[in-house]
Amino acid sequence: MDHCDELKLTFPDADPRAEIHTARSWRGVSVQYSRLQLPVEYEFLWDGQSHYLAYHDLILEDGEMQILGERPIAGGDLRDKMTYVPLGHTIKGWARPAERINAFTVVCFDPATMEEELQIEFNSLEPRPHVYFQDRELGATMRKLGRLMADIKRPAAKVYAEAVGLTAALEMVRLQAEQTLQIATAGQLNQVQCRLVLDYIESHLASDIGLDDLASIAGMTRFHFSRAFKATFNEPPYQFVIRRRCRFTVNRKNLPSTFSIR
Repeated sequence: MDHCDELKLTFPDADPRAEIHTARSWRGVSVQYSRLQLPVEYEFLWDGQSHYLAYHDLILEDGEMQILGERPIAGGDLRDKMTYVPLGHTIKGWARPAERINAFTVVCFDPATMEEELQIEFNSLEPRPHVYFQDRELGATMRKLGRLMADIKRPAAKVYAEAVGLTAALEMVRLQAEQTLQIATAGQLNQVQCRLVLDYIESHLASDIGLDDLASIAGMTRFHFSRAFKATFNEPPYQFVIRRRCRFTVNRKNLPSTFSIR
C-alpha cells in the first residue's frame, strides 16, 4: 500500500479545534485516528481501494451511514462497535456527535500485499459488509491501536504500531473466515448477528421494519438472511417481527395510566 487510504471528513466550519487527526501507513496496512474535540456535525466518505475497518468511540445525537446500494443505517450509541466494508464498496453519511470526546480508529488493508501473513486464502472467502458489530478480541486490538495513534507527544515505535495495525487486519480476516464457515455449515446467524438484529427489532417495533434493514445489519443478502433467520429462530423474520410487535402493543396498553410514553 503505497498511499494512505483515509476516511474523508468534511466539517461545515474549518475550525482547527474540531479534529485531532493522525495517520500512518505501512506495506499493506494504513491506520487513521481522529478525535473530535467539539460536538460539530460532519460528513464522511469512504471510497478507497482497500478493505475498511473502523472502531467507533462515538455517541451520535443524530446521523446515518449508507453503504451505496443499501438502505441508510441510523447512528446512536456506537461505543465499542465496529464497521467493516470490503474492497469495492463505497460508504457515505453524516453525523452529529453528542457533547463528549468522540473518536474513531480506521484500519485499511490490502490482502493482496499481505499474502505472506495470511494463513488462509482470503480470495476464497466472500467478504460482506458488517455495520456496527462487536467482537471482544478485535475490539481490544482496535482500542490499543487507537491509544497508540492518539499519543502525539510520544508516538509509538514504528515496529510496534505496524504490528498492532497488522494484527487488527488479520483478526478481521479471521472473523470473516469464521462467519463464512458458520453460515456455510450451520446455516444460522452467529451470536453477533443475532444480537445486532434483535436489538434493532426491539428498538424499532413502532417503525416499519424492512427485510432489507435486517439483512444489512447482519451483513447478508436478503435471501441468505431470510434462510439463516428461520434456521436460527424457527420462524421467518416477518412472523417474528409481528409477534414481537403484538407483545409490545399489549404491554403498552397494560401500563398504568400514570405512565407517559412518547
